[in-house]
Amino acid sequence: MTYRTLAPDLILTGGTVYTVDALDRVATAIAIKDGRIVGVGLDDEMRSLAGLGTIEESLDGKVVVPGIVDAHNHLLMTGFLLQEIQLYDCRSIPEIVDRVRDAVEHAEPGSWIVGRGWDESLLAEERFPSRQDLDPVSPNNPVVLHRVWNKLTCNSEALRIAGINRHTPDPPAGVAYSGSFDRDEHGEPTGLFRDRAKDLITNCLPARGAEDYTRALEIGSHRYNAVGITAVGEPGLYPEEVHGFHQAHLENRLTVRTELMLAGWGFGSVEIESELPDRFKSLGVMSGFGDDMLRIGGVKFMPDGGIGDRTARLFEPYEEEADNRGQWIVDPHELTYLVSLVHDLGFAIDTHTCGDEAQQVTVEAYAAAQEANPKPWLRHRVHHAYLPTRRTLELMAAYRIPAVVSDPFLRSLGESYVASIGLDRASRMMPMRTYLDRGIPLAGSSDSPVAVFDPWIGMHAAITRQTVLGTVLGPSERISPREALRSYTIGGAYALGREREIGSIEPGKLADLVLLDDDPIEGDPARLLAWTPRATMVGGNWTVDHR
Repeated sequence: MTYRTLAPDLILTGGTVYTVDALDRVATAIAIKDGRIVGVGLDDEMRSLAGLGTIEESLDGKVVVPGIVDAHNHLLMTGFLLQEIQLYDCRSIPEIVDRVRDAVEHAEPGSWIVGRGWDESLLAEERFPSRQDLDPVSPNNPVVLHRVWNKLTCNSEALRIAGINRHTPDPPAGVAYSGSFDRDEHGEPTGLFRDRAKDLITNCLPARGAEDYTRALEIGSHRYNAVGITAVGEPGLYPEEVHGFHQAHLENRLTVRTELMLAGWGFGSVEIESELPDRFKSLGVMSGFGDDMLRIGGVKFMPDGGIGDRTARLFEPYEEEADNRGQWIVDPHELTYLVSLVHDLGFAIDTHTCGDEAQQVTVEAYAAAQEANPKPWLRHRVHHAYLPTRRTLELMAAYRIPAVVSDPFLRSLGESYVASIGLDRASRMMPMRTYLDRGIPLAGSSDSPVAVFDPWIGMHAAITRQTVLGTVLGPSERISPREALRSYTIGGAYALGREREIGSIEPGKLADLVLLDDDPIEGDPARLLAWTPRATMVGGNWTVDHR
C-alpha cells in the first residue's frame, strides 16, 4: 500500500511575493502541491509545511507576481502572426517594402506572403501602402498585409489570383459592414480593401489544416508564457478553431489557460449568423464547461467598428465628417434580443464596443437581460470600452459589468484616435481612473494581434497614457502601477469569471506565477517597455525558466 503525503511538492522561499489579494499583502514564500497553492507567507512558515519529498527553491530575492491574465486576446491568430511579417514598428512605406522583399527572398515562388501591423497614421507618407509599392519586390508572390485593424493592402499578384480588376463590383452596399476597395483615377484597384470586402482577398489564402492550428497554439503559448501570460479570453472562435484548441490541449501543446469565446454576431456572413441561435441552443453546455486549462467562456458580439478607421458607432460625428457617426454592424434592436437569447442559454457575453452609442446600447441590453432573468455569475463585459456615457457608467457600476480595456492601444493607436475624433475626445478614451473610481471592475487586455501582446507594455500605457509619438491622452485618467498590475491579474480573472481559481497568489488557487528580476510597482514605469520575466509557472510547472 502506498500513502500520499499532504506535504507540499515545492516551496519557493526568499522572494518578494505580491499576492494581489484583497488586501494587497506581500509575502516571501509560497508552498505548492499538485499544481495549486497551499500556503503563502514567510519563509519559516512555509518551511514548516515541508515533508520528506518537498523540494525547496530559492527565489534569490526576486519578485513574484500572479500569472498574467489577458482578458481579450486572440492567441490563435497571434500564433499564426508570429510565423508571418510583423509591421507594427514600421514608420514608413519603404520599411514595409523592405520587410516584404526579405520575406520574398526566403519564400518559394508563388507562395503567399502575409503580414500585419501597419498603421497609416504612423507612416511618414501619411497614406496607405498600395500595390504599386509592393509589386516591384514581389512580382511572383501574392502579398497581403493587414492593417492593425479592419483594412488590408495587397499586391497585383494577389489581385490576379482573386480575379479582381477594374470591372469587379464592390460587395453589396445593403449588407452591414460590407466594405469596399479603393480604385485609382483609371478605376483600377489600388490594393486597399476595407471591412468585409477584405474577404475577397483572404478567401483565396491557402486553407489551414489541423496541424497548422496546433502548431500556431504551441508557438503562441510559448511566446505568451515568455512574457508572463498564463491565461487569456480568446474571442470570436468558429468550430474548426475550437477543435484546434482541443487538439492542442490533448497533445499538451497548450500552456495558456484559455476561455473560448464562440463567434457570435457582427463578424460573420449573414448565412452563418442566421444559424447561430440553433447552434448555441444545440450545444447543451454553458459557460464554464471544460477543465482548468480549456473552457467554454461564452459568446463574442461585435456590433460596431473602430475609432481609427471611423467605423465605431458614436453619438457625435467624426472630425471633419459631419455625416459620419460610424456604423452598426448589428442592428441595436436586434442586439438587445440576441443578448437576451444568449444570456438565457447560460453563456457569458464579451461585446466589442468602441463607440459611445454602441457601448451604451450594449450595457443597457446586459442590464435588461439580468433584470428579466438574473444570472449574476455570468460576467457579461464590454471590451475596448472606449467612451462610456454617464448612463453607461451608472449601469456598469450597478450591474458590476467589467470594462476590458485595450491598454496598449493608447500607445500604438492613440495618434489615429486624435486624427479621428480630436484630442479632447481621444483624451477621454478608456477612462481607467473613472472606471475604478466608480467601482467598475477593470481588466487589462491587448487584443493581440491588433496590438502587441506584451502585458508590461500595456501596463506602461495604462500608467502613462502616452502614445508612441509622445502625445499624452488624458493624464487625469492614469492609474498607478499597482492598479495596472491588478487589472492584468485579478481584474482579468474577474472579467472571465475565474477569480476563485487564478489572478492572485492565495491558498487554493492554481499555481500560476511570474518571476521578475525587478519590481513592477516601484521605480520608473519606462522600464516596463523592455521588461522580460525571468521565469513563468503554469500549474506548478515552470514552462519558461531563464534563471
